[in-house]
Amino acid sequence: MQDRSSKTPSPFRRVLLATNLGEGSEEVLRAALQFCQRSDATLRILHVSRPHAPLDQDKAEFAGFLAPPRSLDQQASELLREARERALSLGLHCITRQESGVPAERILKALEAEETDLLILGTGEPHGSVRNAFGPTAEKVMLQAACPIMTVGRVAAETVQTYPSDGSVLFATDFHSCTRQAINHAIRYSRSIHQQLHCAHVLPRTLQSIHGDNTLAELLTNALKHLVTTNNTSDQDTICKVIYGSEISNAIVNYARQIQAGIIFLGIRSDSILSCQDRLPIAFRIIVESPCPVVTIVCDSEAEPENVTDSEVRNFEAPPSFLQ
Repeated sequence: MQDRSSKTPSPFRRVLLATNLGEGSEEVLRAALQFCQRSDATLRILHVSRPHAPLDQDKAEFAGFLAPPRSLDQQASELLREARERALSLGLHCITRQESGVPAERILKALEAEETDLLILGTGEPHGSVRNAFGPTAEKVMLQAACPIMTVGRVAAETVQTYPSDGSVLFATDFHSCTRQAINHAIRYSRSIHQQLHCAHVLPRTLQSIHGDNTLAELLTNALKHLVTTNNTSDQDTICKVIYGSEISNAIVNYARQIQAGIIFLGIRSDSILSCQDRLPIAFRIIVESPCPVVTIVCDSEAEPENVTDSEVRNFEAPPSFLQ
């Protein structure tokens, strides 16, 4: 294990939380505060409200009788103030911003205006759907954001108070080249919080050995170790494991529960976010059902598959990408 007396900086020191202050936003805020505490990160909280459409005279007069004591903007301002006070009470540096406009556009502009290491989002659709798994805002941001995105899915939001937030780090890979950047983030983050890193690849349950022949699993385990060593110069304690499952997202989520992972890292091809019209992409299903937050790093769709060959696996052909 690592020497806990040494301090490795987190790769995520400047965090932006984009929130609609609606249902589930409290849980996402709690997850963001926990993450920033572990990462010794500064926190910016951005709320974007859509411009209010003008009412005609009759509707305006009627609304005058039913107007709440505080406007929506005033309520949002109060919630942001309370969020900032909570962050400050935890010793975090925090600033808040309230804007009006198209949420996705404002979030992307905020990412461009100031250096951001990580964007935190909640899911817009609690159960996911064939399209708009997290709502149009989140999906547009995922496609265009230049930084990693931590998403707090439905299950993670429900368990944020009881599930261990300081657990191990899980990195799941299909050996596509987009995993190169993702594993770098996973390694650096796990080192910064002094937690064990688990690297996993999923094989169909039909390939699970019943006669003692574990050749394929051994080859893939070696490939995982090769991927780690080529991206890690430290003597970090890492577990490389091939897991089996009839459904990939379930296998990863179940393994995360088994090791009580505090966070999952995934590399995703950009075309996979929009290419699956008949089903919810696997990566989105992982995010929706995961008991912990998931960090996604979106890569170029045209990137070539990762070369996982070394002296022991040079004849092995990497399986097709499954994070889509």
